[in-house]
Amino acid sequence: MVEVITRVDSSPSLKYGSYSIHISGNLLLLFFRGTWSEKCAADYIRDVSRFRHEQGLNHFASIAIISEWQLGTPEAINMVSNVIRRGAEMCMVAQFLLAEGNNHLSLHIARQNVEKAFPGAITGAALDDFLPALDKHGIHFDEQRVRNILAANDRCD
Repeated sequence: MVEVITRVDSSPSLKYGSYSIHISGNLLLLFFRGTWSEKCAADYIRDVSRFRHEQGLNHFASIAIISEWQLGTPEAINMVSNVIRRGAEMCMVAQFLLAEGNNHLSLHIARQNVEKAFPGAITGAALDDFLPALDKHGIHFDEQRVRNILAANDRCD
């Protein structure tokens, strides 16, 4: 399997929220930052859908790294919940939330919304917390490259 890692950065200022998307094998790494507006959520939905289609991901998992996410408007959160729900209907086999640090309110609200959209989502503070479930679901990726992406985005792993 050829490993593909793609990155898209939305708004460099966090005024309306920001995200980056990385793909390795059939694993999406999704970095959420700032406070999302509806436009940021709509851009994210467009980009993640496009990457899933371009890479032919018909069996995939995603890890949302939310340590720097300050949530968003209720409409933006609802839009993200809907895309997670659609992902579950379209061959997403596992959903993970990676959160480190003290952003407990964001983690609590994100976990509530993700678990409504994808029951069985797993929360952890490091990639190692997800490895058994990724293996169980047959998710293939280059672990060292994923660790490098996490490190390049200031995530200790």
